[in-house]
Amino acid sequence: MSVPKIELRAGETEPRTIYRDLLNLPDPVKLGITIRYFNHDDVDLYFQITGSATGYTFGTVNLGLLASGANAYQNLDEFASRAKPSAETSETITLTLKAYTDSGYTNLKWTYNRNVDVIWIKSDDPSYTQEVLNNFDDGTVQGWDVAEEVNCPAVDKHAHTDFVLSAPYCLRSYGCTTGPAGEIRYRVYKSFTTPNKDKVYAIIDLRLTTAIEEGAGSDGAYSKYLRIQRDTTILVHLGRAYDGVTSHYVPKQKWIRIVVPLPKNTTLELRIVYDYYGSSSNAAPRCGGMRMDDFKIISK
Repeated sequence: MSVPKIELRAGETEPRTIYRDLLNLPDPVKLGITIRYFNHDDVDLYFQITGSATGYTFGTVNLGLLASGANAYQNLDEFASRAKPSAETSETITLTLKAYTDSGYTNLKWTYNRNVDVIWIKSDDPSYTQEVLNNFDDGTVQGWDVAEEVNCPAVDKHAHTDFVLSAPYCLRSYGCTTGPAGEIRYRVYKSFTTPNKDKVYAIIDLRLTTAIEEGAGSDGAYSKYLRIQRDTTILVHLGRAYDGVTSHYVPKQKWIRIVVPLPKNTTLELRIVYDYYGSSSNAAPRCGGMRMDDFKIISK
């Protein structure tokens, strides 16, 4: 049997594990994931992604044409759903990447399967110790800071009352530019020392925005990617690599939850990096923003 000349990755590192927190999730629950796929063949191919797992319903997404030797990211928002688990559990899902020689997706050439582990935790379970809770309800930023990374000289952060998960405040941050069209990127960050326990998780609830919600008129900014980093190490990447296309690649105007494991007994800086394209079509500031609420670090 021929070795497939295509490849699928479900994260920046392999093997890939997705961590999820059951607390306050709807039933059924939806699964979103960013994939990276590769065409190692000598010809251009049309790619398609689907999945399978016990109890899950998966969509099928046509990814379009990918040139020979190229690779691409694709964020699959609400790609799958399942009934909400009643307790902590672990399971495996299978992602299936298919490559076709035609745009009608009828002439299948390659198939590539990637197993992904999903670990469900329940952050309000009494077995966990809540090491950190930043809900910003005292009206302060509770030690979080903000910094420009690329082309956003106007950055700020403050406690705010809009789009909260738990009243009265969330953390609102943004990065803006009035310069020429191009890439914009900023981060919010904070240092922590983790406890000396075997399991340590950070639970991050975020809501991304662009210019239209920052009082800047028309939607002159377009989300490209969101990264969670431990210092400079990438833990989670959502979206695609930066480009100058007027399309959004990361879900915005909705709350998303990201759970990441952290090393025990370690001092680290947790960074939340937001990258977007500032269009020149809007003379007003082009801005990207984040809301964060009920940030937690738990352990056991």
